[in-house]
Amino acid sequence: MLYSADDWDKYRACIRDYDSILEHARAVSASLASLTPNSVQLKYAEQIYVKLIVHGVTLRTLAPNPWKRRADELWDLGSMSAIARCLIEALDALFYISDTGPMQEERDFRLQLWLLHDQTRRSKMLDAIGSTHQQADEIRHGVSTRTESIQNHPYFAKLKLNHRKSILEGDPPSFHLSQKERCVAKGLDYNYFNISTMQLSQYVHTLPFSVHQLFEFRAGNPDSLHLMTLPFEYTLPFICCAALEMQALFPERTPEPPSRVRIKMNCWHAYALKGFAK
Repeated sequence: MLYSADDWDKYRACIRDYDSILEHARAVSASLASLTPNSVQLKYAEQIYVKLIVHGVTLRTLAPNPWKRRADELWDLGSMSAIARCLIEALDALFYISDTGPMQEERDFRLQLWLLHDQTRRSKMLDAIGSTHQQADEIRHGVSTRTESIQNHPYFAKLKLNHRKSILEGDPPSFHLSQKERCVAKGLDYNYFNISTMQLSQYVHTLPFSVHQLFEFRAGNPDSLHLMTLPFEYTLPFICCAALEMQALFPERTPEPPSRVRIKMNCWHAYALKGFAK
């Protein structure tokens, strides 16, 4: 027998929760499809949310079939962990850009810094390949213009010294808050966030541990089944966070989850807020 009934039942239960919560998260996205947000921050929030949902859908397609057991099925923990980590990182960006808590001055600065970080990275990559395309020159010019604008922004003087220095040296950070500060600002348990990304990362990076795990990993093995559940268990709380954030940002457009899904969401969401001590 490949699995004990208990192992298989636990995996199925997790997938059922994931499917129902992801279905609601997709319904939230669908409700915003024809909307024109009234601010740049909300526009990016909606787009980041779609990116997060796409990661969630892709993760589900990589999962072992919960209804049909096959010993010859390919179980790709590394790819699943990579997608799960991308989903969590998308939530991080969503919260940073969409946060309505700070004053407008800081909210505008967050967006400008985020855009500058993106343009600077693109410019450096184009320089690395020696691009002479007209669009490359436009991106370089955009970096120069946006850097000057950032330096003249009223919030620039309030930045930590190391961030001001990085911007002046042409290496702007994507966020002006640390990971812990970003978690605290949105009420997330930093330890849970950190553990989730670290655990997923150990299966993503090609290091001795992950290489060893690859050859120890077998479809049908109970320990392997448990590991295949982890990407779903780690991302479920953050999918809940994202859906609830979009409902808060667009309360008149987004649907409420069915009562049974709401109960599941409350349970999983608690991990993101309180960690393993929920």
